[in-house]
Amino acid sequence: MKKLGKAIIAATIVAGLAVSGTGQALAETTCTPISKELKAPKLGKLYAYAVDLTTNKVLVNVRSNEQTPSASVMKTITNAAAIKFIVKPREVAGLEPYVATTAVLTNPAEPGTLILRGGGDHTLTRVKTGAYTTYFLPNQHPAKLRELAAAAIAALPAGTVIKKIVLDDTFFKGLTWNPNHNAYSRTTGDMSPITGLMIDAARMNPDLTDTKYSGVRSKDPTMQAGQNFKDWLKTADDAAAVLANDPNAKKLAPTVSVVKGKTPATAIVIASKNSQPITNWITHALRISDNTETEVIARHTELALGLKNDYSSVQKMGNRLFASLGVKYKKLVMKDASGLAPNNRVTAQLLVALLKSAADPASDIASLPTYMATSGDGGTLGGRFIEYNTTTKRNELVIPKGSIRAKTGYIGGLYSLTGLITTPGAEPHTIAFAIFARSDAAHNKLVGYGTKDAIDAVVEKLYLCGPSL
Repeated sequence: MKKLGKAIIAATIVAGLAVSGTGQALAETTCTPISKELKAPKLGKLYAYAVDLTTNKVLVNVRSNEQTPSASVMKTITNAAAIKFIVKPREVAGLEPYVATTAVLTNPAEPGTLILRGGGDHTLTRVKTGAYTTYFLPNQHPAKLRELAAAAIAALPAGTVIKKIVLDDTFFKGLTWNPNHNAYSRTTGDMSPITGLMIDAARMNPDLTDTKYSGVRSKDPTMQAGQNFKDWLKTADDAAAVLANDPNAKKLAPTVSVVKGKTPATAIVIASKNSQPITNWITHALRISDNTETEVIARHTELALGLKNDYSSVQKMGNRLFASLGVKYKKLVMKDASGLAPNNRVTAQLLVALLKSAADPASDIASLPTYMATSGDGGTLGGRFIEYNTTTKRNELVIPKGSIRAKTGYIGGLYSLTGLITTPGAEPHTIAFAIFARSDAAHNKLVGYGTKDAIDAVVEKLYLCGPSL
């Protein structure tokens, strides 16, 4: 990490991350202008904006109203929309948190057919007992495919013979693969096709307890889910026959076809599983920067807005969010929800306006910062804002946990970071910031190794000296 005012950092840490007197004395006597940090070569072509929301003073303003690719800070916009249009309205109405439901149905007109109908739950998991995926949270496990299969077998009447499984993935509309994403994003594990029926976000092997874990995504998440459902049905059917001590009690035909289709209007639900609440998804998406998860969150949000829930509606979703907040959005270009698309465009001012609204306790998106990563919490800010303390002889957080809430971002040629800072002292200030460091080959301004440190140096200066800049 680029060193920033060692005397300031050491004095602040030793003082218990509080300054003397009015809460600004240290900054006023030792802080220098932020111009040096803003001119760091590793920042490439810089786009940045920072505002002290306590005083409304603009602290940083560099190309702040010029468009730039977003990288994953776009997730801040998407998840704010989910909070605004799904989470908050349900809270106000006193409703249970929003969940996605995967169901198994039978069709009276075709007694030998089972239907597996997706409800847009990307976390539905096929892993066995004792295994877990990236979506497992304490006391909030994802829905399990094996339990859904066992419930379906138990619900089928004796004498039933299932010969066909129909997979209904029509909950989400449109193309499953966003053409604005690079094809290699699937094989690198950065993104999956998005379907209404999927398991483990389409990972080829999602089991984090397995040395052969693979984040590579399936080309056909729907069929992947169907084949695994068939396997778990067979396991449950075999177990039930053993329990009944009757090998002829099996309800699954020796050969079962698996096909895609739609659920008929006359179908009857015999088993279902709910996902974790969408608030869990938002937490994970923002702290871990999960692309597929964010695209799924966007589809549900579009549905809540009455839009066609496919990738092409993300622009309308973003526009409606900013319009509802009274923020001009002309320079917003959303080609996806996650920020992976290189042709997305935002401005630093736009992100700061969003965060200014989030910092208002009366705002519908006031909970947004609570979902974002903070230093020292193991999310995407892990390993950042750390300095060696010569007094305690150990690495310590320059910005302590909870004093920053931010979203990271990276795509080829661009690093970004946006968030809220609470300054130290008896009279803390809240600072909203957005920083984009972009390669500009024509002027030999390149980003890469050291760029995150250069961004962090700017943010640390805002934290330690913001009120006096």
